[in-house]
Amino acid sequence: MKNILLVLSVLFATVAFSQSTSPRWGTTAGRDNSYRGLQLKKITVTDEAGADSTTLAPSAYNTLVAVAVLDSFTFKSPTVTKCSQGDEMTLLCTGTSGDKVKFTGTNWVSTGTATLSSGLKAIIRFIFDGAKWVEASRVVQ
Repeated sequence: MKNILLVLSVLFATVAFSQSTSPRWGTTAGRDNSYRGLQLKKITVTDEAGADSTTLAPSAYNTLVAVAVLDSFTFKSPTVTKCSQGDEMTLLCTGTSGDKVKFTGTNWVSTGTATLSSGLKAIIRFIFDGAKWVEASRVVQ
């Protein structure tokens, strides 16, 4: 009996904490699709001199990531266990001309490195497709 309860609890935990291929707001009758239950989140990342990196773990419907780039900054493959299809993540990167924002790992589908120009800003938007974060748009000013 104890083994059955252990197996059931492990299965429940695995299902409860894995990524989802359905949107957060639901698609069936009676599910709230009015944006009332969706969460917004802001993450501020600090870049020090030298090659820095971070791994993001977005868990909200819309996540804003603000980073002030000093020279180059690498976003490692993000954790996708609490992501749902349709989630959005926007990177707001500021810095000086020649600073670079890089993406490594398997959970990104990106066009590659963003090099800041004289306008000093890059806005990169990603949408979660149920398995990976796919780059939707990029503006480098």
